[in-house]
Amino acid sequence: MTGNVLITQGLPIALFIIMIGMGLSLTVADFKQIHQRPKATVVGTALQLLAVPLLGFAIAWFMGGGVAGAGIVLIACMPGGTTANILTYMAKGNLALSLTLTVLASTLTVLTIPAYMDIALEIYVGKGESLSLPFGKTLLTMLVIVIIPVMIGMLIRRKNPTFAQKAEPIISRLAILVLIGVIVGISISERDKMLGWLAQAWIPALLLGVAAAAVGMLLGRLSGLTPVDTLTASIGMCIKNSTLALTIALSILKSSEIALPSLVYGVMMYPMVAGLCWYGRRLAVKEGR
Repeated sequence: MTGNVLITQGLPIALFIIMIGMGLSLTVADFKQIHQRPKATVVGTALQLLAVPLLGFAIAWFMGGGVAGAGIVLIACMPGGTTANILTYMAKGNLALSLTLTVLASTLTVLTIPAYMDIALEIYVGKGESLSLPFGKTLLTMLVIVIIPVMIGMLIRRKNPTFAQKAEPIISRLAILVLIGVIVGISISERDKMLGWLAQAWIPALLLGVAAAAVGMLLGRLSGLTPVDTLTASIGMCIKNSTLALTIALSILKSSEIALPSLVYGVMMYPMVAGLCWYGRRLAVKEGR
């Protein structure tokens, strides 16, 4: 899988386009939510950066660890991405909070992903294995394909907001098409192994998604967040940037086995979040929103 041109070139390009699209939807004013809603922002960020990775470690241990266990941790420590914002809008959640959490998580995971994966590889793979994550290369890669394109998108919006408003939905759709093409291409080229991979990864993927939703709803309410903010945080916990995970697994770690949970979770997370969207719309009707 790692020699496929769709992986070596397609995935980074898709991720770069997605991040530019995210930047086109953001302004500096969006960051003011950090000060205006500090509690919801702090709790939501902590749930994404601490709670979900811990769930990933626990599920990886429960499933027996190994290289596949490291793959579970990888998808668990990903940020949410623009899809979480779209689904928050569909669920009638707090879109401003979702945008803030997306920006914070995407920024901070530049540091947390290398740290978590270094631990996961040591625990579940072992120091004696050839598989390792170069911290410096990972950090540089994430800066190039996450932070820089977001800044480019924000700069374009600042200079030409009319163009950004028109281009953002087009770029988002294009990025989705590129991502679908990459996944379809991988599936076709690896079709002999695909059913076996699904059989291996669907259980931990399901466990991670359900656990993230349940823990998000529980801890959000226990933290004193409103039902809407709790829902928003939970969606951010469930939706993961599988493109980034696949890029790290296949381009940096060069491991198809580590990429497997991310590939499967990237497909399964949408029907799992559908229940949260249904709940959010019912909540909106109840509250008269």
